[in-house]
Amino acid sequence: MSRSAEAHADALSSTPESTPEPDPVKKEPVTFKDIGIRRSIYRALDVVFPAIKHPTETQQQFIPAILSGKDVLLKDSTGSGKSFGILLALLNKPRSEFPGLQSTITNPSSITSLLVVPHRDLAYQFVHWVEQLTATPGVTSPRYGGVVAKAIVRDKQIEMATRISSLRSDPPHILIGTPQALLDVHNEDPAALQLSNLSTVVVDEVDYLIETVPLKSGGKSFYKAFLKAKKKIDRHPSPTRQLLDIIYASRKNRAEQGPTSTHENLPQLVMSSATLRKHLDLFLFKEGRWLRRDQLVKIKCSDKQRIYDTGAISSISGDILHSVLIVAGNGDIKNMSDATSLPLISPGDEPVTPEAIFDDQSPAIESQSEMPRNSLAITELVDSPSPFNPDTVEAIATAFALDVPSIALLVLPASSPVHRAVYELKQLGVNAKALDLTVSDKGRLHLLTGGKTAEEAPTLLVATLASIRGLDLPSLTHVFIPGIPEGPKVNGQTIDAYLHIAGRVGRFGKGGRVITVVEARDPGGSHGVDDEAKMRRIFREIKVKPVRFEHFD
Repeated sequence: MSRSAEAHADALSSTPESTPEPDPVKKEPVTFKDIGIRRSIYRALDVVFPAIKHPTETQQQFIPAILSGKDVLLKDSTGSGKSFGILLALLNKPRSEFPGLQSTITNPSSITSLLVVPHRDLAYQFVHWVEQLTATPGVTSPRYGGVVAKAIVRDKQIEMATRISSLRSDPPHILIGTPQALLDVHNEDPAALQLSNLSTVVVDEVDYLIETVPLKSGGKSFYKAFLKAKKKIDRHPSPTRQLLDIIYASRKNRAEQGPTSTHENLPQLVMSSATLRKHLDLFLFKEGRWLRRDQLVKIKCSDKQRIYDTGAISSISGDILHSVLIVAGNGDIKNMSDATSLPLISPGDEPVTPEAIFDDQSPAIESQSEMPRNSLAITELVDSPSPFNPDTVEAIATAFALDVPSIALLVLPASSPVHRAVYELKQLGVNAKALDLTVSDKGRLHLLTGGKTAEEAPTLLVATLASIRGLDLPSLTHVFIPGIPEGPKVNGQTIDAYLHIAGRVGRFGKGGRVITVVEARDPGGSHGVDDEAKMRRIFREIKVKPVRFEHFD
């Protein structure tokens, strides 16, 4: 009962002549059973992921749609449970079988679902989730007919023949792969992927995997540039577009002849992302033609709510704080001029100064595993000029030491050298590690179940923008961004990049902080606008107010 309802009930009960109104019937929260998830899976959820008690509002809509076999176009905010919910739906699907044994395939069970993801770490995150859920007693059953999930990513240490042999000898229920790795396998041996037997194809982070050009009106001065960029993409389509053209070739060929038959023997298509701009939406229907218009469920949720173990409804984004630190050439660090003030979390504690943090820190590298193994490469790394602004690195190191209790993430531009950033941070005493979900102490422990031990020092995971989309690291409390993401100009791509980076925190009902570190002046001089003004524009677009990072004046 709400507070207003309680007050009203109290008022009535205090009046002798009045008759107390009966309590309203409390609506029970929706369960995974209610939306079609079978018992063994939601019981495994209780064991492995006990914080997930009920499906999110988004999951309540798209999981039944996926189980019905319809195509799904899904857009919702980061942290709304899109990826995890999709996996639950795929695990819930029965295993596909070949209509008859084929001599080219050892195991008669077919690959049921193909899940296309943008990068290796996200592929391994899905595999990790599957392993956790299916290791629970009662989940693994003949229903899956062998291996439940496998990942196919580009790896120089694994020969193509080995990958193909693994798929042929024991095809998984769910095949998870990066687009280029899947296309490589198809080009070498089309039958190995069993595309004609798939029940479902999922493209996660679709706006990243299917490149499109923002719409421009004809007659504009830059319309020719738009046409040129579009022709370039059409001449060199992304691996994801090539895969979808292969799988849905017959649908594309018939699209000109009218509505597609609902009885065609093609897999359902599920596309998902937190950011789906209009030009991609138009492309999917006018040019892609992979989706069935007459069998499509479009889901766009704006209600950022999730139900947790208490049964209460909480904000998915939690209390995310957005801060901007501005560094000057003299080493000064200050807050954005119009940032609002918040009280310190522990006002009774003695303030900690940067000098106290770094005075006794040894600059030695603690772990050679973070460095290239080749001694010549190490020498070149140490002796080569740094690509990073030293004031920015020091500001990140200081903010990390002052405010991070456990796990933080530093997201670099796509072309930045991660190992160099790790080296420079270690020089400042930061426990920095390159994010790698294939290795436990560099990321795997920090997946959905968390993983930091009480004895472990606060850790700063370092990765690029291209390798963090879609990742769930719930122990994360802070994200650091050096400079304008996808800069120097601010446009739709820049804003989407910031949203995806910021979306790594505030997941599973927790709070978090996003700290962007920019230079006092924009050396590129883009339109005469400095980086502080650019960040102000980003905040206006996403409708958030920056707050002061309380440790700096």
